[in-house]
Amino acid sequence: METSYQPNEAVLAKLPQVTFVAVVGPTAAGKTTLMNAAAARCPALHPVVSTTTRAPREGERDGEDFHFRTREEMEQRTAAGEYVVLVSAASNGELYASAAEDYAAEGISLMPVMADVVPAFRKLPFKVVRTIFILPPSWDEWQKRIEQHGFAPEVLEKRMQEAGRSLRFAIDDQNIIFVINDDLAQSTLDFTQAALGAESYTNQYTSRDLAAQLLKELQNR
Repeated sequence: METSYQPNEAVLAKLPQVTFVAVVGPTAAGKTTLMNAAAARCPALHPVVSTTTRAPREGERDGEDFHFRTREEMEQRTAAGEYVVLVSAASNGELYASAAEDYAAEGISLMPVMADVVPAFRKLPFKVVRTIFILPPSWDEWQKRIEQHGFAPEVLEKRMQEAGRSLRFAIDDQNIIFVINDDLAQSTLDFTQAALGAESYTNQYTSRDLAAQLLKELQNR
């Protein structure tokens, strides 16, 4: 994260209207899948489309998956303080950011967020900030999902390092709302309830134990 970055006053003035849900979890846990399924189910939920300097991947569309912009464009907006939060990816140096206009003033804004950046979001003057952590149901199922992504070895290693930080954060943070991504229909319902601020069906104590088990397996692999 760019620790020196500060949004301008106009951006900060818009945030008290926004209820924001940070969607966190290890790689291949299904964050985007659940987020989009919940948004399709519930009109009050609005995914935030972030901006990035990286090139589109196969099948990605500008304005739907990301706003794809040049580094020059993003640096100009960064200098003007026009983003809410700015992140420089440790893996490749690409910039990622979200602009105030991408958050819904009504309903609830959802965005996948790295665990490292959650504290920065919590410091901002949003109306409400919730943090939902998506867990795979088991180590074996998680590994199957990772294999399906076909990550290159060097990319996978960086993803797993980030997954370790993410799981440690979830285990230690008492404000996390866990959702286990097992059965899609039930998990979507759990996610929707949690995003709306209702009680989740997921057992939070059992989920924290699962996160600890996944971290242990990750460290021992």
